[in-house]
Amino acid sequence: MLGDTSSLLVGGLVVVIIYMVVLWVALAFYVVRDARQRSPSFGFTLFAAVLGFLPPFLGPLIYFVIRPPHTIEEERAFLLEEQALLEPPSDGVIVRPCPTCGREIEREFIVCPYCRTQFARRCVNCDRGLRLGWSVCPYCATEVGAHVLTRAGR
Repeated sequence: MLGDTSSLLVGGLVVVIIYMVVLWVALAFYVVRDARQRSPSFGFTLFAAVLGFLPPFLGPLIYFVIRPPHTIEEERAFLLEEQALLEPPSDGVIVRPCPTCGREIEREFIVCPYCRTQFARRCVNCDRGLRLGWSVCPYCATEVGAHVLTRAGR
């Protein structure tokens, strides 16, 4: 009976040891795969492999502390997202802030629709935008004076 118990304990101990070795090797392979996903450097991958295989279970813990926070794919996605946010809107409308109220308005507006500040006038001849200080339309050479009513001023 004592022989059966000791052989059962030895068999159980062998199973536990095999399980721990398989777990250690699987964890080491995971560390190497994760290092390849997080850094293009072969040196970093080699360092992670040494950490994963040599000190059992302690190396992967050290690796998880020192590894880069994001994978290469996540870094690319963050970069693309940042570039997309920095680009102007693609619908072709260019906006600028109103100098009086600060709200965003289209660049072509001659009057702010919020505070009614007038930025420019329209030429009565060619209907192009004119700045307030201009006395002649640069597009069609029509005289623009204070006595001429523009479409924006009507």
